[in-house]
Amino acid sequence: MSEVGRKNISLSRLHFGYGRASKRGIPLVVCLIFNCLFAQSLSLEKLDSGSDASFRGLDVVNRNVVWVSGTGGTVLRTVNGGKSWKNVSVPHQDKTDFRDVEGFDKNSAIVMGIATPAQFFKTTDGGQTWNPVYFDDREGIFFDGMSFWNRKEGIAFSDPVDGGHILIRTEDGGDSWFELPSEGMPAKLDPEFGFAASGTGIPVQGKHTAWLGMGGVKSRVFKSEDGGFNWTVTETPVVHGGQSTGIYSVAFKNKKMGIAVGGDYTNQSIKNTMAYTHDGGTTWHLPDKQTHQYRECVAHYRENTFFAVGPSGFDRTTDNGKTWTPHYWEVQDLTAIAFAKGTRTGFTVGKRGQIYRLKVNP
Repeated sequence: MSEVGRKNISLSRLHFGYGRASKRGIPLVVCLIFNCLFAQSLSLEKLDSGSDASFRGLDVVNRNVVWVSGTGGTVLRTVNGGKSWKNVSVPHQDKTDFRDVEGFDKNSAIVMGIATPAQFFKTTDGGQTWNPVYFDDREGIFFDGMSFWNRKEGIAFSDPVDGGHILIRTEDGGDSWFELPSEGMPAKLDPEFGFAASGTGIPVQGKHTAWLGMGGVKSRVFKSEDGGFNWTVTETPVVHGGQSTGIYSVAFKNKKMGIAVGGDYTNQSIKNTMAYTHDGGTTWHLPDKQTHQYRECVAHYRENTFFAVGPSGFDRTTDNGKTWTPHYWEVQDLTAIAFAKGTRTGFTVGKRGQIYRLKVNP
């Protein structure tokens, strides 16, 4: 994705506080508290990544273990909730953009290199060593995201190649991958493609259910209930019709309730960047209230609450996507967000080495 401009938005009811300074006298903690109409408040704590890479891959294993990936072959890992980050980048991959990472625990993870060629690497020793597990140098290959149902079964998707959709699957924890048969996938539109904005265009649920968000001439969501072998497809009202328009991220809290976000990274203030479904993706609806801002990632927090992030800040819904409230902090160019399951703690990443710990306080 190309670089995009940043929009400065004036803030009200925003308070800044500085925590403990680093040994060099530079504040490592910047807390931004936004008191909103809801009974909750949000806090952001800026973490010292020690990197200036553009991060798009993010996986929060739990409140302590987090994996982050990005440009320059960069991979970071924390095992203490972000207090410190270890650079565990894949050797000799400084030209690779790792747009997605799947962390299984503090020792095991897979990173997805998008293109020219597309390469996946896996570690089982906390990033001390990386083994190549997938390689694809076909013209036009460009991987956009991957997800795992469990430690063994996972799926990833690329932009179409030679007029057909490309999906690959693993059944051994990512040690090997095979291409899924094209017969089970609806025909590609012209044009139709995915977006590697945050690697979250292909969420999964349960044992075999997956969804896939795409853009182009239409913004469509594909659904599989047999592990990716066969798919149905539904059009959504998310903005579409251009070379950079469509769905960039999809999140489901269960098999029924989900949200798709996106827009156009070349025109960040554009209408109809969000849609929701309450029937598993059979039908999609525009929110009654949304912010009309380009969003690169959406994630389920808990209960009826989802968060979305993009260049201009945060949005939050507390009613499963029907209405959204913007939180325009002076934290910009965010690309991905994820939460530790069962906690009030999450993380968000972005360009220029940005990593923040996010807490939702009752």
